Amino acid sequence: MLMTRTCNSCGRTFQGGPRAYYCPECRDRRRREQAESYRRRKRSGDTRPLGSMDKCERCGNVYSVMSGNQRFCEKCQPIHSAEYDRETSISFYHENKERINPPRKIKRRKTNSTCSWCRKEFEPVNGSVTCSDECRRQHKNRQAREWSAKKAGKR
Repeated sequence: MLMTRTCNSCGRTFQGGPRAYYCPECRDRRRREQAESYRRRKRSGDTRPLGSMDKCERCGNVYSVMSGNQRFCEKCQPIHSAEYDRETSISFYHENKERINPPRKIKRRKTNSTCSWCRKEFEPVNGSVTCSDECRRQHKNRQAREWSAKKAGKR
C-alpha cells in the first residue's frame, strides 16, 4: 500500500510501500555505498562464499550458506520471519488504528437479522439472535428442552 513516507536519512517525504525507509535518491546512494563496501570486503576476504558453512544466530547449529544475507538455519528461518512480521504488523496497527478500525467495525456489523423465535426482522445488538427479552426467554427454554431430550435419548 503506497503511502506518504519520511526518509530516515534526509527527512524528505516520498511515496513508498510499508518497508520503504529511504527516498529514491538516498536509496540509490545507499546502494552504491553498499556495493563499494562489498567490493572492499570481497578483496579483503571477509565475505561468505555460497556453499560455505556458518553458525545459526538463533540455535547455534551449523548450516550451509545459500544466500549472502542468510543468518539462520532452515529450521529457524520461518520462526524468525514470523516473529519479525508479527512485530512490524503490530507496530503498524498501533500507529494506524484510528484509520483501520472504523471501516472494520462497519464491515463486521450485522445490519438486519431474523429473530430465531418469532421470525421478526430486527437490528441485532451485541450478536443477539432474538429481538426482545421475551423472545430470548422463549428461545432459551426451547434450547434447554431440546438439550434435555437429546441427553435423555443417549442413555
